[in-house]
Amino acid sequence: MRLRGTLVIVALLLVGCTAEPTPSPPTTSPPTPTAAECPAGTTMREELCLTDDLIADELSDILHSQFTDAQLNAVIAGVWHNGEPVLVGALGESMTGVPATADMHHVLGNLTTPMFMTVVLQQIEAGALSLDDPLSTWLPELPAADQVTIDMLLHHTSGYRHYTEIQSFLDELWADPFQQWAIMDIIDIGVAGGPVFTPGTDWLFSDTNNLILQQVIEQVTGRPAGELLQEDIFDPLGMDDSTAAFDANWPSPVLHGYSDERGVWEDVTNWSPTWASAAGAVGSNQEDVRVFLDALGDGSLLSPEFHDLQFAPNTAGLGPWTDEQYWAMGFLQLDGWVFLNPGLSGYYGAGGTIPEEGWTMVVYTTASQAGDQSVPVATDIFRQFTGVVTPENSLAE
Repeated sequence: MRLRGTLVIVALLLVGCTAEPTPSPPTTSPPTPTAAECPAGTTMREELCLTDDLIADELSDILHSQFTDAQLNAVIAGVWHNGEPVLVGALGESMTGVPATADMHHVLGNLTTPMFMTVVLQQIEAGALSLDDPLSTWLPELPAADQVTIDMLLHHTSGYRHYTEIQSFLDELWADPFQQWAIMDIIDIGVAGGPVFTPGTDWLFSDTNNLILQQVIEQVTGRPAGELLQEDIFDPLGMDDSTAAFDANWPSPVLHGYSDERGVWEDVTNWSPTWASAAGAVGSNQEDVRVFLDALGDGSLLSPEFHDLQFAPNTAGLGPWTDEQYWAMGFLQLDGWVFLNPGLSGYYGAGGTIPEEGWTMVVYTTASQAGDQSVPVATDIFRQFTGVVTPENSLAE
């Protein structure tokens, strides 16, 4: 999900209102957690909870360097091995004078996607619908609805455009970022003009697919997407710090985000996330994201058959994808890493897991006015982290 121009996932990994007071990187170190507040097995060093080994030290050096060089307002990061923390913590400020902390809540962006795609697969596994069902079964009025299948929506091979790259949508969003969006209004923008290629013959990332799937699943089950996420994902995994209310009423403490996308530097934390809904509007914190990524990697939310199906390289040969790097159902598979790098107003993120090696990592950043908001620093941090924890599966350049 991108609101600053074009989608950058592929390129990165394949080589109006009154302004709020300007936040800037803190000039003095914020209060640091005590040793008692660090997770078991870690101690406080350099403002972060770290294990006593060289890997943790290298990760800490990368995080501090990126935080300073990119002039971030805040960064929250976590690295775990086999479920145990190696690095957990935050640098910088959420608001002026309010230190960022590892437990802060914020909108996730496209790390929502694999959560919702897992819900869809659960319904397919239960027999409520099938991968081969045509979209016309539920939304016959959409262009090419008789050619597009559920499988194509899951794999982004439908050909429908990515609505956040359509100027008419952006103009309306920036005119009133607090408005309540109707999902079908957004879908209509994304499908206008029909698919840009024959469905099933190519690949194009598009959150329009995710919102269409939301409409389908809500029709099939008679339940709101937020309720499905809560009862079928969050509750079974004990993700008590996650919410799919899609209303920007994030539980405290909150990581504030800032943006100049409307031509003025402003706090965007409580903009309405209804334009993203099940495509990106889940709110959560670092630990809950880790819990979900671990479950995604080990397949505990699906049967072995459907877990394998979710991870299969079905898009290999389409667009830029190969057997080693491809779009699975809801996430990228990159040389063994399950990976997503969401970017939306005020926040950049990167999260992933490599199940075979037992590593899981989550990074979210917020920009200061002095930094370059177009740079996905969270992705850069994640990529450098992979070079430390799994050199043989490094995503670093």
